[in-house]
Amino acid sequence: RASTGALLRGGNVGLSPETRAMSWRQVAVIYVLLALLISYMLIFERATQPPDTVEPTTAADSLLGTDASSVTAVTFRRAGKLVRATRDDQRWRVVEPPGAQVSPDLLEATIATLTAGQASEKLSHEPESALSAYGLDAPSASVEFVMRKAPERPITVLIGARNPTRTAVYARRSDQTSIFLVGMNLSYYIDLIFDAAKP
Repeated sequence: RASTGALLRGGNVGLSPETRAMSWRQVAVIYVLLALLISYMLIFERATQPPDTVEPTTAADSLLGTDASSVTAVTFRRAGKLVRATRDDQRWRVVEPPGAQVSPDLLEATIATLTAGQASEKLSHEPESALSAYGLDAPSASVEFVMRKAPERPITVLIGARNPTRTAVYARRSDQTSIFLVGMNLSYYIDLIFDAAKP
């Protein structure tokens, strides 16, 4: 009867202190495992989230302020040498010097550096007397662009010196006083064009 009364009163009859302590340990282990599971789910969810969307470069961000399809002819000049190409059926073809084998894809990539394919940083407006600080008083090369909408007014881009970190080159449009920073790939592509155009 005493045992029955203890059960009715909710007593822990027959459970030793060691058994009660073990129960609390089990509860603690369950809480730890639950916390680890939640942490794993949060980390996995973050890892599987898509990366932030990168806004594509627009024509307005480029040095020429247009897309590559607006260019119908281009002329590269460097150290007294010249390479001229025209767009023929959406493909570029070198017309001068005769017989020069320059890849159309290389020409396309070079034009993309100054059009919608690549952003340029506008630095400042500088007078002619200040161009020497950017290597633009004696440009290393120039690129003349004939535009579809205004073929009678070609735009020449002067290529100057490298910036202090040597990650970009200074450039300037013939119809503007602004100085721009353009990626070093422009100079690299121009080197490849003149190397390919060698007889």
